[in-house]
Amino acid sequence: MSSITPEENIASLKLQINELKYAENLHHAVFKIASLSHEELKLSELYEKVHGIVNEFIDAKNFFIGLINEEEESITLSYFVDEKDFDEKDMTGFTILLGNGLSSYVVRTKKPQLLFPKDVDELIKDNEIIDVIGSSDFYCWMGAPMISADSIHGIVVVQTYDKHIIYSQQDLQFLDFVANHIAGAIEGNINANQRREAQRRLAENHRHLEQNNQVLAKTVEQLKKTQEDLVQKEKMASLGGLVAGIAHEINTPLGICVTGVSHLREELKYLRSMYEKGELSEDQLVEYFDETEQGLEIIRSNANRGAELVKSFKQVAVDQSSNENRTVNILNYLQEVLLSLRPTLKRVKHEIKIECSDTLVVNINAGAISQIFSNLIMNSIIHGFEDIEKGTIQIKIDKKQNDLIIHYADNGRGIEPSKLPNLFEPFYTTKRGEGGSGLGTHLVFNLVNSSLKGNIKVESDINKGLAYLIKIPLES
Repeated sequence: MSSITPEENIASLKLQINELKYAENLHHAVFKIASLSHEELKLSELYEKVHGIVNEFIDAKNFFIGLINEEEESITLSYFVDEKDFDEKDMTGFTILLGNGLSSYVVRTKKPQLLFPKDVDELIKDNEIIDVIGSSDFYCWMGAPMISADSIHGIVVVQTYDKHIIYSQQDLQFLDFVANHIAGAIEGNINANQRREAQRRLAENHRHLEQNNQVLAKTVEQLKKTQEDLVQKEKMASLGGLVAGIAHEINTPLGICVTGVSHLREELKYLRSMYEKGELSEDQLVEYFDETEQGLEIIRSNANRGAELVKSFKQVAVDQSSNENRTVNILNYLQEVLLSLRPTLKRVKHEIKIECSDTLVVNINAGAISQIFSNLIMNSIIHGFEDIEKGTIQIKIDKKQNDLIIHYADNGRGIEPSKLPNLFEPFYTTKRGEGGSGLGTHLVFNLVNSSLKGNIKVESDINKGLAYLIKIPLES
């Protein structure tokens, strides 16, 4: 049994001490490298600190970090320190093409490599590489790929020109650890930059959206005011048309009354002169009585007709301008509305049929009802019955539970179903450029929904007419 000499024992202790010291230095360096990932550093600052830490653990006077550009198939030297290569020029930022050098070999294999000159000769012999870029008189060369999330970002290289400095597999593992942490830091830096850029763009977009929203809000407010003004003008125009039509209509019976009175005055004057001359006969007196009776009947009937028109006009006009609720007999009121439209209706041959109980009495915004029927009827005459000599409008009104149900339909030209969603939009008209304002059906929609708190639906098809279903809640 051989005994250990004191010299051997001392050598063993020194080896253990060196191994413990190496392990301690390794842990210390690993901790420092890992801590860098938590610091918010620029990449250039990160590279410099990494180099300093690596140089504390292994001889790394010759050290560079290269980042890969996959699209251009090149490596950019983001950090470069070397004793021999390009010693008169800082090559940081210099770009070299990926080819068949040692760095390209590491990138291609995606594995850390510890190489000596004899290993390089074997790689050249096996056509793994073509040549060494830069100084080839190194004694030892290490390269580790910077990989994160299966993506290779670049390479970390350490080499020595000193024959007394030989790297080990442990040193290679350490360099591989360093490379992976740099890759993580690069990816984190890229993500942070992307986040900052995204936040900047988001803030910029938010600012633009805020500005646009303010502009849109002002525009919407102006459009709403303009729309309200136009709707009000449409109401006034409808009322103005009603005034003009009624004035024209009343002119006829009043003209007849004036003519009748003038005729009777002439007859009375003639009769008196005959009486004063003593030439008045019984037959002349009887004839005067007959003419007076007929004239008075004509004056009475036309005066009643004018009074009826004025009453109808007055009620409809007051309703349209006041928009107040009152109790009305729906059938009678609808007939008053039709009477107010008589100047227009008498010029056409269209027929209006009404189905409504003469006992249906409701408390409702009569002006809104008048405007709705006036606009629907005029739309049918102007649009629905264009090029149609005799059309039919069917109006059916009923009360179901606490709702007033109105069915309105004409057998006119109709419109395409695809255009129905636009029918109630302001300024939508099929008579653009021909005097159509596009506010008639929009006014009807507003009156039903806003003034009467109801809802309106429409159905139509080409040459099949147009039908509305209006549902209006009544006060209980």
